[in-house]
Amino acid sequence: MARIDLLARASAIVAATGLMVGAFGATAQESITWRVQTGWLPGNTLYDSVVELAERIDLQSEGRLKIEVLPAGAVVALNQTIDSVKAGIIDGHISYAAVYAGLDPGFAPLGDIPGAYDDRFQTIEFMYYEGGLELLREAYAQFGLHTIGVGTGSWEAVPSRVPLESWDDFEGVKLRTPPGIGSLIWERLGAVPIVMPQTEVFSALEKGVIDAADDGSLSYNFQVGDYDIVDFTLVNSPHSNGVWDFTVNADRWAELPNSIKSMLEINMREIMLRNVMNALRQDQEVLAKADEIGLTLFELTPEDRAKYRAIAVEVWDEWATKSELSKKAVDAHKAFLTKKGLL
Repeated sequence: MARIDLLARASAIVAATGLMVGAFGATAQESITWRVQTGWLPGNTLYDSVVELAERIDLQSEGRLKIEVLPAGAVVALNQTIDSVKAGIIDGHISYAAVYAGLDPGFAPLGDIPGAYDDRFQTIEFMYYEGGLELLREAYAQFGLHTIGVGTGSWEAVPSRVPLESWDDFEGVKLRTPPGIGSLIWERLGAVPIVMPQTEVFSALEKGVIDAADDGSLSYNFQVGDYDIVDFTLVNSPHSNGVWDFTVNADRWAELPNSIKSMLEINMREIMLRNVMNALRQDQEVLAKADEIGLTLFELTPEDRAKYRAIAVEVWDEWATKSELSKKAVDAHKAFLTKKGLL
């Protein structure tokens, strides 16, 4: 009887252990789904690259994290995504920090500091190696969000219904701008800034609501159809090299295992580099066929670029007084520019 009792107990222990392993295995493979709203509409390489990011994470995590990519405005307006991510209405956003300058002015110089850099790789260096990403995380942490990583693309162009060969030509031009620092600089150059989401640019240009737009890179503008309706564009302007971010609810981030957190961070660095290279190559393709599509290109003189930088620095310094974070961000940019011999 003792032997039978011992065998029964051993069998029970083995069975219980099997149940525990099964339970732990089920937990380990439990799938998490994030709904993430982007700042773009389908039909351009930026949006496509985020869809590919989601597919990679699904594959690499063996289905443990699935990301449902939503286009701009699918759930809420672009300027409302922070509140929606905080409340759990969506799990994250892919957006431009400058949009949220009304919540904290420090978002503006972290999302885009016009006139600062001569090369998009300098922007990347600041964000990933000179404290930019840490400051952006500090900005979002105020609202219960965590930034996974950032990306950028190319120097932006200005699609226009009228010729724009120098800053003098901007006098009185109704110009779409994002909110923040860039809008103030455009105003001092004589333009009439009209703040609106990037997704509304095409319609506004088509209807003549605006004369020109602080929009995306040359190739982005081509992909979204701007050059189907306007005949002029300023290229390689110093007015913007916007930084976009992938930011999620901090509690949702905390519940991820470290292995998936690492996957996300590594993939964000890869997608950043890929988008920069895509923009470089695709901008060249648009330049090569400008005559074919009837597009007249303008570039600024060195004197015009220097004039822009001088006005920009004045605006940065004024903006730095708006909040503690804003001052930290502007000071960090200026310290890095000084170290690089650019300021």
